Amino acid sequence: MDFVDLYLSSNVYVAYVKDLNGEGNGNLIKLIQFEYHLIDAIFYFAGFTIPIYFILKSRSKKIEGDILVKLMMLFASFMLIQFIYHIAGMLNLKLLSKGILEPISAVALTLFAIIYYFSIKKMKKKEEEASI
Repeated sequence: MDFVDLYLSSNVYVAYVKDLNGEGNGNLIKLIQFEYHLIDAIFYFAGFTIPIYFILKSRSKKIEGDILVKLMMLFASFMLIQFIYHIAGMLNLKLLSKGILEPISAVALTLFAIIYYFSIKKMKKKEEEASI
């Protein structure tokens, strides 16, 4: 059973339970969305602490990997934005979560990818020049 089958079967189960409930107002779905956002917020906050720890350690040891610290800062900002996004989703603030925070997190992750790509390219170029 792959993820798509599991997802579809869970949606069918939720709709079935909703029909059995007879209310049809979506209270069960709201509860599931609340739990989903709560669990994701906890994991994103836990993930946020790892790059922050790395940044603090690298500053105390004066590591010269300036690009690595920048990448960790971008990654930490992405994780923090995602944490706030899920908190806003828990509070049912759709304009804040979907309209503002989701695009900002996409920009942060895209910047991370672009900076990572060009830094790797720059390192490879330095290695080639050093080997010549």
